[in-house]
Amino acid sequence: MVALRKWAAAWAAGFSLIQPLMAHEAAGDSHAMHGMQMDTQGGGMSMSGGAAKASQAVKTPLATGAAFDSKHRLWVTWVEGQHVVVAHADKADGKRLALTPPVTVNAMPEPIYTSAENRPKIAASPDAKTIYVTWSMPLDAPYTGMVRFSRSTDGGATWSVPATVHGDRQPITHRFDSLIVDGQGRSFVTWIDKRDLTLAKKAGKRYDGAAVYYAVSTDGGQTFQPERKVADHTCECCRIALALDNEGRVEAMWRNVFEGQIRDHALAVLPADAAQPVVPIRATFSGWHMEACPEHGPALAITPDGVRHMAWFSVVDGRADVYYSRLSAEGKPMGEPWAFGDTGKPDEQASHAALVARGKTLWLAWKDFDGDTMRLMLRRSDDEGAHWSPPRTLAQTAGGSDNPQLLDDAGRIYLSWRTQNDGYMLVPVDGESGQ
Repeated sequence: MVALRKWAAAWAAGFSLIQPLMAHEAAGDSHAMHGMQMDTQGGGMSMSGGAAKASQAVKTPLATGAAFDSKHRLWVTWVEGQHVVVAHADKADGKRLALTPPVTVNAMPEPIYTSAENRPKIAASPDAKTIYVTWSMPLDAPYTGMVRFSRSTDGGATWSVPATVHGDRQPITHRFDSLIVDGQGRSFVTWIDKRDLTLAKKAGKRYDGAAVYYAVSTDGGQTFQPERKVADHTCECCRIALALDNEGRVEAMWRNVFEGQIRDHALAVLPADAAQPVVPIRATFSGWHMEACPEHGPALAITPDGVRHMAWFSVVDGRADVYYSRLSAEGKPMGEPWAFGDTGKPDEQASHAALVARGKTLWLAWKDFDGDTMRLMLRRSDDEGAHWSPPRTLAQTAGGSDNPQLLDDAGRIYLSWRTQNDGYMLVPVDGESGQ
């Protein structure tokens, strides 16, 4: 295996979160992983000898979800065998954190999807008293599943018996779940659903792609209202991006299948009130003709002026890259899409962007692979996306890795990432000025 390259200077100045993870045999998409121990001298990470050997023989999925709550606690969820587990970290001195031992969410084992596009999700109530987790559970037939949900009301010590979010229980696709909690404490869960495709096939009608559905809980996750359809003809296996807008509403962005198998994106506000209509609008206009799902969902952030900032993968004029574009509060495109992953090297591949906004400042992170090393890159804008800093390397690895997340802890921004060679890490990205 190619040796791990040194971390960037920003990483050396940061901190690591390390919870020894015992390797398990896991179903689904998986990568090698080894246990880690804290290097108390330099704040970095080192591999225990036995775990290094185990990593070569045992496979464990890398898919990991993370979120901060309003008390500045970091919550992390991943999969061990047929169990979703959760750990958390309380901020001690702003530099040193340690994850608690993981707690099992689902006491009864069940299969769990573990691809980077379909990892377990975690979120907290506004008062940080309740923690929510969702995941997708595969069924016997390929590409089928159920969206599962559990909550903890005692600081992650115990978890409710997992429930299926949707009323439709057909053995079809209900997967690629996404989770968000609004300022009123209502939980929104979205997913890709193929019930309409199934009906169309029975009626002998054509139906492109799948559909996006969502369900809302207004009682702290005790129950969910009947699910609602957001849109027909959506991509079958791309994650759905969720964000809160300047009015506190939940907005969703997904890869759609437009006429002629054009795989661009659409966007809609998701009302909590079932009496309010869902009105999707087109969000990107790259015109990418693709007669298959690229399994490559978008990222969405919304600034106080209501502008939707979007990061997404596409092929434009033969160029595969990650693109950034803006949509006004009125739903009108602002300027031309920008290929922000371009590094000037034709053999490099940019993918899987993450995006977060705080006031007028935005951060973009993405994966960049040069055929040998996977790098996590970052750009920052301090003027609502008008100008961006040059790309900066936050971390890199020669092994397998999860897709990045950008987390906002009351204005401090962090990169959340897990790799085959170095386990889970949290990298602060604050302090960089835009250009």
